[in-house]
Amino acid sequence: MFKRGFKETEGEDMKKITDQLLIESYFKAIELDLDKDFILILEEELKRRGLSLIVRKDRH
Repeated sequence: MFKRGFKETEGEDMKKITDQLLIESYFKAIELDLDKDFILILEEELKRRGLSLIVRKDRH
């Protein structure tokens, strides 16, 4: 239930953060080995913003 609620609002919430904060959050999430679904959400947003070159290929 939490995931669905989060998914429904993530698009609007993601628009509120800067590209720089998104990038920093992505690398910090990897560093801290946070939930894979959370990292995937960050990756999707990076790609949506045209920042997909930043996504780490060796993570998977």
